[in-house]
Amino acid sequence: MGVKMAERKKLKILMVSDMYYPLPGGISEHIHHLYIEMKRKGHNVHILTGNPLFKSVKNEGTDIKRVGYSISIPANKSFAQVSVGLKMIFDIKNLLEREKYDIIHIHGALAPTLPLITLFFSNSTNIITFHAAFDRSIGYEALRSPLKKFFERIDGVIAVSEEAKRSVYRYFPGEYTIIPNGVDLKRFSPNNPKLENYIDGRINLLFVGRQDPRKGIKFLYKAMDYIVDEITDVRLIVVGKGFLKKYYELSISDKAKEHIIFEDYVDWSLLPLYYNTANIFVSPATGGESFGIVLLEAMASGTPVVASNIRGYRQVIKHKYNGYLVKPKDPKDLADGIIEVLKNRELREQLRKNGLEFVKRFSWENVSDEILDFYYRKIEQKNNNKHNRLRKWF
Repeated sequence: MGVKMAERKKLKILMVSDMYYPLPGGISEHIHHLYIEMKRKGHNVHILTGNPLFKSVKNEGTDIKRVGYSISIPANKSFAQVSVGLKMIFDIKNLLEREKYDIIHIHGALAPTLPLITLFFSNSTNIITFHAAFDRSIGYEALRSPLKKFFERIDGVIAVSEEAKRSVYRYFPGEYTIIPNGVDLKRFSPNNPKLENYIDGRINLLFVGRQDPRKGIKFLYKAMDYIVDEITDVRLIVVGKGFLKKYYELSISDKAKEHIIFEDYVDWSLLPLYYNTANIFVSPATGGESFGIVLLEAMASGTPVVASNIRGYRQVIKHKYNGYLVKPKDPKDLADGIIEVLKNRELREQLRKNGLEFVKRFSWENVSDEILDFYYRKIEQKNNNKHNRLRKWF
């Protein structure tokens, strides 16, 4: 039997991640909202992360503990963050000894250096959430044996989806609990206003994400050739940049170019307005997506979704129910799907209505409650294991 609600003490929690603001991304969003909800519930929460190399951090408060510097490295057909620094070991050791956290919650890969150093010095109940999906990890394959020693120090394992679990389980088998990503239903809402400069009678398609191979933006650019032949008053709004942005833009035809608007940087507060302005949200990812937070953000905004039929997205979208799935890496099929949704008002309204209903289960209040229950269960299990070991001595 678990810990009763009335008996639950407030927890001291440390979230650990190489990826956090001002670096954008799904993990940063996840940690930020989990932090807010746990604080709202009365818990004491800190975030341990690296200092961004080329971005300044101002007025973030004392709950954010920064050590070393976060650098970007190629990983999983995209880029991952790793924190480095000469003083990191001492800074982390001193932090854990001083604060004595009840829970240490690592987010992201079980990788050097920040997660492993923290696990090495931790005497807390250790939790990890795996967020990413991939077919193969060269790092896990090369370091499987030493990493297993660190994995054994983890008391509870969460994956945000079955796809995320599948990716990691082959390297680190054990008990996994699926707790999905959440979405801020107050921030992303159909009641938000639209962007005035895009309300001109033209149809708006929206892409949000980094321009890297995994996100499939080059296939959307090619799909625009087919779309503009069929629907002349269409416009694609691209929000986000990336290392390959200029390279991908070279592939855009002259015919499609006049129908594409690039918004490299969008203020955090304005992103919900872009979703509301769009007639369709498009996510042409090629794979490596464990879940798809952007899909939930679009649904919460009341915007129909057209997305690739990949494993991670199939856990969020049921075809022609709350979204429209197309073949990955197929510009023609992507274009046909977008055109069908644009021309079929009844289908569009069905996707919108069902998406709004489906996304309610992913509110951050619900997701944080699940994670909090998980914390208490793992604390209780760890304490029981300690008591059982003590009994053996008497």
